Amino acid sequence: MSKRGNLQDGITPLEDAGKNVRKRRKPIKSCAFCRKRKLRCDQQKPVCSTCKARRRTDCLYTEEFGHSIESEELFGNTPNIELLKRVEELEKRLDDKGLVKENSTKTKTPKNPYANFYYLQCKGSGRRMMYGPTSLRTYLSNDDNRFVNTYNQLWSKVKIERNKWKARNKWTIKPESRLLEKPLPGSADSTILQQVCKVLPSYEQCLSIVMDFFNAELEVNEVSEVLDKNKVINDFTSSFLPSDQLLPNGERRIEKLLPSIKKNYYKIGVILMILCIHHFFEDTPQEIEKFLIMLTGLSTTKVFFIERAQFLLLKYYHRELIWACGDDSHMISLVDLLCSTAITLGLHLKIREVYKNQENVVGSLESLENLWVWIVLSDFNVSLSIGRCLLISSSYFQADEYEDDENLSGGMGNSSSGIFFDESNTCMGKLTRFLKLARPMLDAIYNKGAYPDLEQNCKILVSFAETEFHPISYFTDGELISKVPLREIKVFAQVLNLLLTFYSLRYLIHKKKNVALENNILQTILVSFSLEINTTVLCFKLDKEHYPEFLAPDCSHLSPFMALSLVYTNFLFPRASTGFCAFLYHRLTLFEKGFYLLSNINEQEATNWDLSTLNIPLNKDINLLSAFKIYSDIFDKWSTDNNKELRGMMSRSYTLVINIALESIYRAVFRKGYQI
Repeated sequence: MSKRGNLQDGITPLEDAGKNVRKRRKPIKSCAFCRKRKLRCDQQKPVCSTCKARRRTDCLYTEEFGHSIESEELFGNTPNIELLKRVEELEKRLDDKGLVKENSTKTKTPKNPYANFYYLQCKGSGRRMMYGPTSLRTYLSNDDNRFVNTYNQLWSKVKIERNKWKARNKWTIKPESRLLEKPLPGSADSTILQQVCKVLPSYEQCLSIVMDFFNAELEVNEVSEVLDKNKVINDFTSSFLPSDQLLPNGERRIEKLLPSIKKNYYKIGVILMILCIHHFFEDTPQEIEKFLIMLTGLSTTKVFFIERAQFLLLKYYHRELIWACGDDSHMISLVDLLCSTAITLGLHLKIREVYKNQENVVGSLESLENLWVWIVLSDFNVSLSIGRCLLISSSYFQADEYEDDENLSGGMGNSSSGIFFDESNTCMGKLTRFLKLARPMLDAIYNKGAYPDLEQNCKILVSFAETEFHPISYFTDGELISKVPLREIKVFAQVLNLLLTFYSLRYLIHKKKNVALENNILQTILVSFSLEINTTVLCFKLDKEHYPEFLAPDCSHLSPFMALSLVYTNFLFPRASTGFCAFLYHRLTLFEKGFYLLSNINEQEATNWDLSTLNIPLNKDINLLSAFKIYSDIFDKWSTDNNKELRGMMSRSYTLVINIALESIYRAVFRKGYQI
């Protein structure tokens, strides 16, 4: 029986036939670009002629996404979830090809205003140096031209004093190039190792220096934590061979340096660097310098020993002690080698798993973990000073057992080694937590697809400073600072340095002039000055207690704790002093009607200005005269007659000589300008 009789009333067979006829769906052959704009497409692949004429690099043909869709499936009464997801997926792929929201990519304003902020230094000799957004040189070069000219005039006066000091002390930062110009005496008939033996202290003295290097009670030996004491002593006794003949004092000279198996000269290099740090200081003999340069420059696959990373780290630390000056530009190549060596050795992985049961070869696993933290810190310091991306990429810190922790997203937070999850109250714990917090902030500066929230970053850093450390008054009070471990001062100075960097960028890029930012900049500068001076005075007192022999008039070396104070705070003084110089200039010249807000607070307020916090209430601000009075009170600890011994010690340091000259010039300029 025919089923036609079952049709509903009022619907003819012709209408029913028309209802059931399916419309033919032709496959789409035109590319997405031509189809969207209703242009003729010749369907050539990979690029049709229409798109080629418009200089497009490729075409997207939707036939590769084609799939059969029934009419009931397409026009049903309920939504097709799978189809909707597929549409979303295709839209995303079109968006990735630049075919959706095309006009949004034509904006000329970059999302990240900091990423392309740079300064190219061009020397007359042909040397070129690129500085990025976080570099102090970039800040100076992009300020008002009149201020830059004024600053250069001030710096020219400092250079006069600097050059006199360099000539008087025969000081140079280029010992490597110096070796190219001078022949070594007696080098024709001897090897480098034999030449090194001739300038070494006696065997007994070398052993004593190495033993003292591991005295953990003195904070000047902090870098010893990257080494295993027992391993280093064993390396010394097996590599430094004494002579059978006795010297007049009953000791033995070192007759031979013997590398270990597979020509691992880096064990010798590590011990020589210990001698440089604790015995030779800045007067490293040319024979040893030549050997160290050769070790640094070895570049084959045969050099990747753990001792190579330790050697490079000790060399970096030695440079910090004796060349603590400038902007770390002389550290770039060394840190590049250090970071690449660390990654090649797998120090970014889970050290306790990767190097399990290898302690007899590489030393204690704790020393390797400490080594890794020091390397990450050196990378951070150079990147911040120079203004470049971190060499140790955040991608090396992979999430595994920590991947469910929402607070550990990005950068340092995903360290698979677990070292950077140290919650202890030790100075190492504070340092690792700072790096975990600060590395993503520095990474974001160079991410062109994001907009770093520096204002929020500053709030986070201030909160970190007020919760992780002793009260800030302990750092700004000359008596209380003695209760703070020196290594905590080191981390606190890092926080202040990053704060000043972000504050400067916010003002220079966005020209913000609100009370809160201005108060915070000035307060951080004054706290930084106070920390710098108090640390210097504290370290000088420690030298008088532990190293009185360095105070002798015939000693030309900077004492150990004083050298350590430069390592801890040297990077902070240039940023703070330059910021304060800008503060003086813009106010004295009334540039743009005042760079900072001034209030008519009285002298009593200036005397009692609170340096125990990094947050200043919005209803308070400090005027120029009061700020300068606080500044003068802080630096009087350097310049008073009661500190002649301290000044004498500071005169042995290239960096401190420059700092003293800058401070004196700033003070003279202000007094002259204020009288006008």
